[in-house]
Amino acid sequence: MAQIELEHIDRIFRLGDSEVHALRDVTLRIEAGEYVSVMGPSGSGKSTLLNLLGLLDRPNAGAYRLEGRDVTTLSPPEQATVRSARIGFVFQRHPLVPRPS
Repeated sequence: MAQIELEHIDRIFRLGDSEVHALRDVTLRIEAGEYVSVMGPSGSGKSTLLNLLGLLDRPNAGAYRLEGRDVTTLSPPEQATVRSARIGFVFQRHPLVPRPS
């Protein structure tokens, strides 16, 4: 069983008459003990992905399983319980990888 499993995740933001596809058909599997980096240019969906993984946001479509449990449709109090027991973030202030000039 994967620690984290995303299947066909979409996250769409509506801005007036426009739709912004922050994540489109993301499928990802992370096994226990694996280390994963999320990298990409500004606006590529990194923060959106992390917000979904941290149960701070919900996808428009797809499934998110954490340790085999579908957490996509949990109520906000249930999400808070899972978040406090199973999810943590380490924030960095400066880039770890220097940007090319």
